[in-house]
Amino acid sequence: MFKKINDLQEWKNWNELLEAPRERGVVESHSNKTDSAYIRMDGLSVRIEKSGQGTIITRWEQGSKFFMSNFNLTESNGQTIMEWKLNFHVHWYPWEKLASMFYDKQLGPVMEKSLLNLRNELENNSPQAH
Repeated sequence: MFKKINDLQEWKNWNELLEAPRERGVVESHSNKTDSAYIRMDGLSVRIEKSGQGTIITRWEQGSKFFMSNFNLTESNGQTIMEWKLNFHVHWYPWEKLASMFYDKQLGPVMEKSLLNLRNELENNSPQAH
């Protein structure tokens, strides 16, 4: 599971947040020979900032705005549990607080679908499935 999240090239197979730009044919991916990875699409870029010990931190940028995302993996009773958070910094302005509620309503279902896609892909590619 860690590899599917740590390699941004793999995201196109499960991450719905990349779906719309990919449908328009605007996804370009770059990886260097270190642990970092980078995707740029339709004015949005995603970069792995830190990776290791069951945690992957990504930075998402669009124009002058950015937010961070954390993937945390833990083992429990022989199963891997993944937590995925998007961290937005909002000011005290009422319109920014209101916008954060819209982020939750817009991105929450897409993130849930992405996690289901990831689970299905892992289950379909597991040795027990064959």
